[in-house]
Amino acid sequence: MPSGFKKQLGVLRDSFRELREVFKGNVGVMALSWFLFSLTGSLINPFFAKYAKDLGAGDYEIALMRSLGSLALALSIIPGGLLTDYLGRVRIIIIGTGMVTAAQFLYATSPDWRWLTIVYVFDSASHFYQPALTAIVMDSLSRGREFKGFLALNIVTSTPGLFMPIIGGFLYEFVGSLGIRYGFLVQGMVSLVVLVLRVKSLRETFKPRDRDFSGLIFELAGYRGVLSKALKLYVYTSILWQVSMGVVNTYMALYVIDVLGLKPHYWGLISSISTLGSIVSSLLLIGSKISVEKYTFASSLILSTCLFLYAVPSYIQSVLASLTTLLITSVVSSVFSNILSSSLSAILTRILPIELRGRAVGIQRLLDNLGASMSSQIAALLYTSLGPARSLIASGLIGIGSSLYLYTIVSRRSIVSS
Repeated sequence: MPSGFKKQLGVLRDSFRELREVFKGNVGVMALSWFLFSLTGSLINPFFAKYAKDLGAGDYEIALMRSLGSLALALSIIPGGLLTDYLGRVRIIIIGTGMVTAAQFLYATSPDWRWLTIVYVFDSASHFYQPALTAIVMDSLSRGREFKGFLALNIVTSTPGLFMPIIGGFLYEFVGSLGIRYGFLVQGMVSLVVLVLRVKSLRETFKPRDRDFSGLIFELAGYRGVLSKALKLYVYTSILWQVSMGVVNTYMALYVIDVLGLKPHYWGLISSISTLGSIVSSLLLIGSKISVEKYTFASSLILSTCLFLYAVPSYIQSVLASLTTLLITSVVSSVFSNILSSSLSAILTRILPIELRGRAVGIQRLLDNLGASMSSQIAALLYTSLGPARSLIASGLIGIGSSLYLYTIVSRRSIVSS
């Protein structure tokens, strides 16, 4: 057996040992519940924009729907973060999971895009418990395992993406929007299972001291140094990167199916292969020694390049060449998107003290969703005024500028110790 192959097998064995250590207690519960959510989510999410269009929405209405949903979540996330540090993590998670479960059944009964928008806004607002989800994972990961822990969680939640988008593509192709309705019904039943799992298995990680609820806001003044470090990252994650990814996040399915003329199951197949690449690369990284800061900047720069490459198929006539370009670009994008998000989460875990995590993550999610709301409108402007290909090129230019900003705060000097 070649020595190089033996080395890779050794790395994989180390990775699985790391996974067993990471998936203990709350982290294991969250991994299982996110896996179940991802199982049905990856069936319907790639085709949500197409589903909205079948219910009567135009290109602008799809962007408006996404923008309103982001705004609703942004308005709910700050009280969610405050409650996470006031009541603890578990209680908030249970309430939010129950509301999200109800939303899935409402999606399945939407008669038109306006009702779908109302449900989408309700579902988005129901995710006010996101700070509690992130905080309970941060609390449960041991020091030094932050990056590998988030990478491992991404592996688990990505696994259904290996096969479910293909099923979703065929389901949509042969059944149409009715297939997506069935998907939402299944997701509702899965959500009920997740709700029971979280009620029975999650253990509280933070018992807040007796204090006035209103004082939680003013207490942030005592953490100015910590928040300053976090806010440097939030500018990137919540504004710059959101804008650069806006066209892809809002219109990619429509671009592939309507503009390039590819069948829905082809897009599902590309999504599945991309997920496989992400999982394999993550397993190799878990068993390796890494520099989080270096991976962060490099991943951002590579993802920006991918935005340019997504535009290439619109300039070539060959279907095979288009599929090949989309496949390679999607695999690379999936791999480095996973690395980027895990790196940023690891850095934030090291920065934020446990008593501040609910509120700090709440601030981040607020800015994330305000940024997503803004980026949807910018995406609509770029997509409708420049056209699909040129809007992707413009997104790539924005991404490169965003990456250079990220370099100034994470690569020259560790933000954790600055």
